[in-house]
Amino acid sequence: MEGFITWDALMNYTSFITIVYMVVEFTKELKFIKKIPTMYWSFFVSVGLLIITNVAVNTFELKSLPLYILSSIGISLGSNGLSNFNDKKNKKED
Repeated sequence: MEGFITWDALMNYTSFITIVYMVVEFTKELKFIKKIPTMYWSFFVSVGLLIITNVAVNTFELKSLPLYILSSIGISLGSNGLSNFNDKKNKKED
């Protein structure tokens, strides 16, 4: 990324995956979150961030909630894929 995070940056799919990945990696070791499988935690982070982003840019519509949830599944899978890729890469280096 070439600067600070903005709401507009979060409207980009690739940036959104990157932000979800960062938030999940930063928070997944917290005591109360550690019990939640990472795949589900990234989904919850994605849904929450997607709703907050759409509210912030005034594009939120209640009727679009199912679309936010479906999009969050894809974002979560993309974020987890990035995590899995990094884990495999780190294991090969060891």
